[in-house]
Amino acid sequence: MLSKAFLKRITDAHSWLGLIISGLLFVVFFCGSIALYRAEINEWAVQPHFSFAQGEHKSVSEIMEIAITGQNFDAKEHLTLLLPSKETPYYRAYVDVLHNEGEEDHASFLIDPVSGEKLVEGDKFFLAEFIYKLHYDLNFSAGSYIIGFVTLIFFFALVSGVLIHAKKLVANFFKYRTEQNKRSKLLDMHNVIGVMSLPFTLMYAISGLIFNLVIIYQIAFALVLYKGDQQALLDDAGYVSIQPQWQDKPWKNIDIDHVYQQIVNRENYQPTFVRMYNYGDESAVIHVGGGMAKQLGGRFDIATELTSLQETVINDPVNTNMVRKGLQVVANLHFGNYAGFDLRLLYFILGIAVCILIVAGNLLWLDKYSRQRENSTKVLRFTGQYTLVSTAGVILATAVAFLLERVLPIGLHERDQILIYGFIAGLVLSAIAAYFTNNLKTCLAHLLTISAFIGIVVVCYDLIFFFNKIAVLAMNGQTNLAWTDLAILVLSVFSYWVANRLTKKEKEKLILEPQVMV
Repeated sequence: MLSKAFLKRITDAHSWLGLIISGLLFVVFFCGSIALYRAEINEWAVQPHFSFAQGEHKSVSEIMEIAITGQNFDAKEHLTLLLPSKETPYYRAYVDVLHNEGEEDHASFLIDPVSGEKLVEGDKFFLAEFIYKLHYDLNFSAGSYIIGFVTLIFFFALVSGVLIHAKKLVANFFKYRTEQNKRSKLLDMHNVIGVMSLPFTLMYAISGLIFNLVIIYQIAFALVLYKGDQQALLDDAGYVSIQPQWQDKPWKNIDIDHVYQQIVNRENYQPTFVRMYNYGDESAVIHVGGGMAKQLGGRFDIATELTSLQETVINDPVNTNMVRKGLQVVANLHFGNYAGFDLRLLYFILGIAVCILIVAGNLLWLDKYSRQRENSTKVLRFTGQYTLVSTAGVILATAVAFLLERVLPIGLHERDQILIYGFIAGLVLSAIAAYFTNNLKTCLAHLLTISAFIGIVVVCYDLIFFFNKIAVLAMNGQTNLAWTDLAILVLSVFSYWVANRLTKKEKEKLILEPQVMV
């Protein structure tokens, strides 16, 4: 049995640490939930601006030639193609170019797989990648380590939460006191969501630790299991370096397409990219990678020397080991990409539920702290503002980013940077609103209402300007544009419904102690 003193200490730690990481944790789960559909979101951004590709696709070798045409191509580096798929029907090419220090080291294009036309230069459509990067590194270099430590504290919060409620974990699971006071309802909501999402959150906490604090377990594994041989660990984990030596001899009788087809025609291979090293030289190597159909931990990477046809790298379910397979399983579990749309939808719902859990936890802390006699009004006000900006503010900023992705001209200089500035502007506006508000719930309702309005504007914009394109794409089996608009509409209506409920409840009662912001 756990002592009361121990439970009190662990409860205090759970509350304070949960409060400290709540803002970043909300960003991780909210942006992560959206990023589950980043391929669909990227295609939603791209498709209205270009014609639907119909007909026979050009070969990989032809697309490579198209990609490097007109570029100051550095053949000693890489030429990478992300391959068309059901979600993204265009090639995305990345061409390494000769450059001076401080200049851009690569050029990128969207390429129509049928006509071979370069549709747009650069990463103009940045929304999906931006949200994904917010999820795992907050869009700056050291962010992954910050998120890693947030994940570590989150793991402690999960374990401590189980210990706190262990005695009545099952008995209280079905209890939700709708007629009781606000604190009871918040506590029941927090507990029920916490229990229902526990396997999901534990999986995310553990896999997030592996991804974001990779250096810690990498060192531990290298020291304990590999006796200091870190390179052996990296080799077993599949982190291989392909560095063919430039021969300065032009290749002869090279059939890239034949070698490529020999690789991808193997059973269950689903290639996602092809990369060339030393293009045009006798030492050229083709690297093809992707997933395996119907396998939780399935992934393959094959590198072949084009002159000798020798396979220098063979990573697949047959040629694997437990380290590599374990990492693949963890990655597929984390991204939910092994069981189709339905599983990602479940992940999305659970991710949003965890966001609600975070908000409920913060409100519980505010309510508890406000009841103490020797409390600080400044601390309460700051915590309320922090909660508002890191939750509703992030939702508003994301809605602004979606709007900008849709309405900004694709030829606009630094279009991707403007999208980032728009996101930041949404956060700043929410911070200003939080600073001047005297009631957390009313301000939360207003921010959610504005977010819902922006989402509806995005959908209406698509219906007005791209209705014919939506219909043509849908008739040809490309439904990402229609489904994404429908998802935006549903989430906007849900946000408005939540805002309306909050506003209605505030009108039904007197606002007590408005300076507390609860």
